Amino acid sequence: MQNTDADTLYTLALGQKLAAQLRRDLFDLGAVAASRAITGLSAAAVADGMAETEAKRQAEVVVSALVKCGDLGSGRSYGDRVLVKRRAVSVLCKGDRCILLGGDPSQGEPHGLLRETDLVPTDAVSFFDLVGQLSDADVAGLWQILDTCVWSLDAGPSDAVTRVLCLAGVVPGQPVPENASTWLREHFPRPRAEENAADLSQSAVIERPASARQIVTAGPGSGKTHTATERVIHLVQQGLSPARIRIITFTRVAAEEVGRRISDTLGEHTYSGGVMCGTIDSLAWNLVTTLGDAPPGGHERIIRTARKSIAEGEQAMLDQLSHIAHLVIDEAQDIVGERRMFCHAMIDALPASVGVTILGDSAQAIYGSWAGDKEGGGSLHADLRDGRGWEGRQLTANHRTRSAALRQFFGYARALLEAGGDPRSTYLELRDMLEDVATDPNVSLTGPVFPWRDDSLILFRGRAATEAASVRLTRAARTHRLKLSGQTTVCNPLLGAICAGLAPGSTVRLEHVRRRLASLHPAPFELSEEDVLSDLQALGNGPATRLQDIGETIDRKPVEHTCDHVGTAGPLLGSIHGAKGREASNVLLMLPPVPSGDDVDWQEEARVLFVGATRASTNLYLGRAQSAIVRPGRNGSRWLRGSSGGLLLSGTEGLRPLSGVAPALSVWEAAFRQPSCSFRRAALTEGAPWHLVSEGGEPLAEVQGTLADGLDHIEATRGGIASGTIRVVGASTVVDRRSDGRINAVALLPVLQGVARSIGNEGIENDR
Repeated sequence: MQNTDADTLYTLALGQKLAAQLRRDLFDLGAVAASRAITGLSAAAVADGMAETEAKRQAEVVVSALVKCGDLGSGRSYGDRVLVKRRAVSVLCKGDRCILLGGDPSQGEPHGLLRETDLVPTDAVSFFDLVGQLSDADVAGLWQILDTCVWSLDAGPSDAVTRVLCLAGVVPGQPVPENASTWLREHFPRPRAEENAADLSQSAVIERPASARQIVTAGPGSGKTHTATERVIHLVQQGLSPARIRIITFTRVAAEEVGRRISDTLGEHTYSGGVMCGTIDSLAWNLVTTLGDAPPGGHERIIRTARKSIAEGEQAMLDQLSHIAHLVIDEAQDIVGERRMFCHAMIDALPASVGVTILGDSAQAIYGSWAGDKEGGGSLHADLRDGRGWEGRQLTANHRTRSAALRQFFGYARALLEAGGDPRSTYLELRDMLEDVATDPNVSLTGPVFPWRDDSLILFRGRAATEAASVRLTRAARTHRLKLSGQTTVCNPLLGAICAGLAPGSTVRLEHVRRRLASLHPAPFELSEEDVLSDLQALGNGPATRLQDIGETIDRKPVEHTCDHVGTAGPLLGSIHGAKGREASNVLLMLPPVPSGDDVDWQEEARVLFVGATRASTNLYLGRAQSAIVRPGRNGSRWLRGSSGGLLLSGTEGLRPLSGVAPALSVWEAAFRQPSCSFRRAALTEGAPWHLVSEGGEPLAEVQGTLADGLDHIEATRGGIASGTIRVVGASTVVDRRSDGRINAVALLPVLQGVARSIGNEGIENDR
């Protein structure tokens, strides 16, 4: 063993020696023919005692690795391959350690074939920015090397994997150092196998009889969605009709995910009268509208109407519930207020023979104060957890977290939250624990440390801080995506751009699509008229598709045409509330200042931090966010607290499309230019409606509802609306309806971000 270790150290030192020699030659000469470099390195290796054949092979591997990881440049001159020196680049790799590429070869200390230093320049490049996003095949190849514990000279990993290994300090032909292996395993989790095997705690829930009533505690990463899905699949395979199963989820995204998994597994079972999966709001709407028109007043009014009908024993409503043979409710800890009472009434109305599976986690209950549940009614999960007739179960495994340190922290934090100690002390202790477990506890939002990748998450305590950070990143030219607030979604703007100006009974034809595409500036990227028409026909269920048919489908938010964010690349920014159900290998949690005041719900604040932290599967980074508190106005509008406050805007809320084609074309262009915009009266007369206008004064949308009321208030109390405080960040296709509910138009609305401030901001918040 001693001889093997000595051989390993010899070859490792030789690899570093050859790399250093090649760097010095290039630094002195500027360029060297690759063949000459390999010959020179081979001779040096032979002089060091290595066999000639092995020496040439080692030299070729060293040259190839240094080129692939970016320490050397490579090109061709008169048909021959030439190596050239490169400018210096510092790659922030491990904490405050930098890997040096190119530049002066005398700088830094040996690190595998490369060099490292603890001097971090301001222009350091993030490791993940340099490496880029590895494909599944790349990660699988990396894990083959990690599993064999050696980077064999015979292995031919991709350029991306070679860069990763070199930057981690791994040398070709040598065992992978233990510290490098640990670091790589944490940063590049093994690809998850597509397996349906449930763990023992999941199987105990999945395989219970259809009549069982279970209240299941399911912590972060415990496979809750998998369990709910497999529970339904098991019931169907045992003979229960899919059409008699209802699944209630907290968000539309979760409903779509569960429904897709079930449909993929059951196939033909679900295509005729399949499992019905949706949100509480959609279930209440279906129950109420099946019996007649929906009452005015939005979702809250519909939920109250449905609950009252059930509680009063209205026979038509009970007849609908009689079709349910099993009910599954997900994220029960977040079902509060009217929704909790509605679910309670529905469960109470079901016969005792009807099974119910409820999944939730009290440690993740963060929607009490957020949803205005000030009466302390609690959540559905807390209500039923200790109720009679319910089987209590718990999912015990953690299938999400790849980091041992994070897994241990989540266990400690969960125990702390459930211990029932002093709420404020619990919150402060949880913050201290976060500082200890973080990969880096002090990350700048615009700095190089955090992996700036499409699969990363950046989370904030609230909506206002998220909006402010997005503006800051936009000004810094950092590409990112912005999660819209609440259940807000945007629909493919191309649909509205094509349909704008058409009458409800119009049939969309190829010639119209061709003319409209030609009028869009900028033009859609690589789209044919035939493909666009095909999409519209699919929405309208046939070749002779009418606008009103397209509109009805769009109103149901078709999954293939909607998303919950704006932007196309970069990390996803959002609030912790909006991140429920998401996970990422790398999460940057922007900690808010410690709350102050007498009305702080310390328990909920601690749970919010817990939920944010548990979105991370591998690396949790911490940053610092400024305090930005939003409180509801009397009419439902959102006011930003503080002397520089105003009316917080996000998405398309409060806007109605203007008629005609010209406004739609302006919105389309604005979505790409993302200009500042403002509000102004449509006419000089008192009480004239508000319009959203672009920088050039082009009207983009009409203002209505609580947004119009808020603008009236700002104008009356502060004299007018300031310009340049709101910007367009995207566009969404919307369906405009008449007062009788009939479709008036399919059009475009701008997606907004920012704060509508007054000309003089002082005192706005106090005036409310």
